[in-house]
Amino acid sequence: MTKWRPWMIGGAAIAALAIGLIALITPGPRPGDLASPDGDEPEPGLTLRDVTLEQPDDQGQLLWRVRGSEVTYSSDQGVAFITRPDGELFQDGEVIYEVVADKGEVRENGSVILLRGNIVATGVQNGSVLRGNEMEWRPDDDVLIMRDQITGSHPQLRAVANEARVYNRENRMELAGNVVANTVAADPQSDPWLKLQAQELTWFWQDERIDSAQPLRVEQFKQNVITDVVTGQQGTVNLANRLVRLRGRVAMQMLELPLNMTSEAMDWQVPEEQVIVNQPLTLVQPANNIRVTARQGRLDLANEQIYLSQDVVAVGEVNQARMTSDRLTWNVNTQTVVAEGQVNYRQVNPTINLNGSRAVGRLDDQTIVVDGGRVVTEIVPN
Repeated sequence: MTKWRPWMIGGAAIAALAIGLIALITPGPRPGDLASPDGDEPEPGLTLRDVTLEQPDDQGQLLWRVRGSEVTYSSDQGVAFITRPDGELFQDGEVIYEVVADKGEVRENGSVILLRGNIVATGVQNGSVLRGNEMEWRPDDDVLIMRDQITGSHPQLRAVANEARVYNRENRMELAGNVVANTVAADPQSDPWLKLQAQELTWFWQDERIDSAQPLRVEQFKQNVITDVVTGQQGTVNLANRLVRLRGRVAMQMLELPLNMTSEAMDWQVPEEQVIVNQPLTLVQPANNIRVTARQGRLDLANEQIYLSQDVVAVGEVNQARMTSDRLTWNVNTQTVVAEGQVNYRQVNPTINLNGSRAVGRLDDQTIVVDGGRVVTEIVPN
């Protein structure tokens, strides 16, 4: 084979040389003048058709192989320009990506491959498909960079972004710029799925995990209708068991209840419809003007039950009702509450202040029964 610096011309190009089917741009060499005397570099302005270029590493293992319908070499720029490139990217001698594009370039002595226009990069090992208009492959750095109208698909995820960086050895993809990623459902019309939005996401496809060090928004869809929205300053989503962990100014909207929650940390077990909060939290139900705070809690969204503990304070806007307790169980559907442990209930008009060990009732209409052990007092506001 005839070398072009570290990369080579092979296959169809050699056959073309043998039968004289070489197209040369003007001025150009004769077919016998393909290489310079040392055999390292083609003459300037040489154009070949149906060419295969290859780049081995120091051990002779291929880094990439690209076929082109036409290849033009520019010696002053040290660049090979490829029309309709179609090739493979290698790692440790194995194909990891198959790529096609409208145009391509080989630069920096074969250490950089640039592709442009209608790029499709198919991951042979990881099953991903990336599409975009600009791609850069740097095998020495083990990074494939895709830019400009990026879309990606994988059995785990569908995503769009401004840029994608793939580190195949680390099974990691970094998405940046207006990132929107959707988990994959067998039937989106009936199966729940999640939508993730951030400026930056890191996807570890082998671990089935997505990390975001930037503000993250997660939405759940059921029957293609949004049911829950949660945001935080950073977070992790485990795609295998659909566990969403958010930290920092966490806010959750449960649109079906409806109910809003804020805290500094939250773990959302999506399939089980359980939300675990081990930080102080605030719950607000706008429809009934109820606000509840506690130091920790668990939200059973499937059964519309909320379990709160430690310094629980429930406030109802009507008559400025306020109840404190050690523990509180709140049935959001029926609006009933059960408070236990050092219960205190207060309200205005009429003014009432009661203490007991247990209370049962409704905060929305201030119908409360406080049990002090021997005395039970029922309060029914006018």
